[in-house]
Amino acid sequence: MVEQAEDEIAAVNMMLGAWYAGARGMVTTSGGGFALMTEGLSLAGCIESPAVIHLAQRPGPATGMPTRTEQGDLNLALYAGHGEFPRILYAPGTIRDALVLAQKAFEVADRFQVPVILLTDQYLLDGIGLLEKPSLSPSPTDEQIVETRADYQRYALTPSGISPRGIPGYGRGFVCVDSDEHDEDGRITEDFDMRVSMVDKRLRKLADYEDIEPELIGNRDYHTLIVGWGSSGKMIAEALSVIDQSGVAFAWFKQVYPVPKNTRKLLEQAQKRIVVENNATGQFAKMLEMETRLEMHGKILKYNGMPFSVEELVTRIKGELS
Repeated sequence: MVEQAEDEIAAVNMMLGAWYAGARGMVTTSGGGFALMTEGLSLAGCIESPAVIHLAQRPGPATGMPTRTEQGDLNLALYAGHGEFPRILYAPGTIRDALVLAQKAFEVADRFQVPVILLTDQYLLDGIGLLEKPSLSPSPTDEQIVETRADYQRYALTPSGISPRGIPGYGRGFVCVDSDEHDEDGRITEDFDMRVSMVDKRLRKLADYEDIEPELIGNRDYHTLIVGWGSSGKMIAEALSVIDQSGVAFAWFKQVYPVPKNTRKLLEQAQKRIVVENNATGQFAKMLEMETRLEMHGKILKYNGMPFSVEELVTRIKGELS
């Protein structure tokens, strides 16, 4: 079912209402709309609601170039919302990725009760292609929902940080959720110890989350590693096939946050690390440096509103290699 809400704030809260009632919901928007949705993103973090948000990037600030493409909203998605709460960011690189990762976003949001953001861009969304029908696993919508007992606590403190999720009318319990800090029953509290317990509970939710490790293309015995994410990956891979140097490989990230656990090991092997991004400041490169404490030696950036071409990547990567 598709609903066109009157504005972005209504849309994100309608989506959270769907999850509260037991359905699965997603909103889709671009940068300006996502900016309006950030209060709802924080609401999802506090009430521990699953949420799936599709953010289609295009050049900003403001309306920018609304019919062109960019990878300029990584920082927006990573830091959006007030307060501290876990989130997951996927960056589909192909039409197949978009289908498979969208399904995974629903499953992961449902299981861990966190927001999952799908970062695409105008270039990918304008694309047309053919693919074999992907094998999508069966995904029952009720497997994460419990029948509540009379003593049900929506925010029961658990070792995993994930509390049993009930929905209104399914069982005898009262499903109380609140955007204020709350106790295990969902009632507003300003108890300092309970506040610390709830923050810690929310932050340990992803301890058992299994990362989507980056796809490594090229020789495993590399000395130079090209790093990219999202839709620029196909052009990077083709450019490297043209350059055809055995010591150069490409790490294509489909999960950009949390940074996959094997990322540091992957980067450490390279004597030279070059990041390719469709933005002006190297947002992913800076995040990798912050998370891994490893320097990115080169950045190939483009931000005129157009995607990379294979030909210009061949030229610019050769320039970095020399």
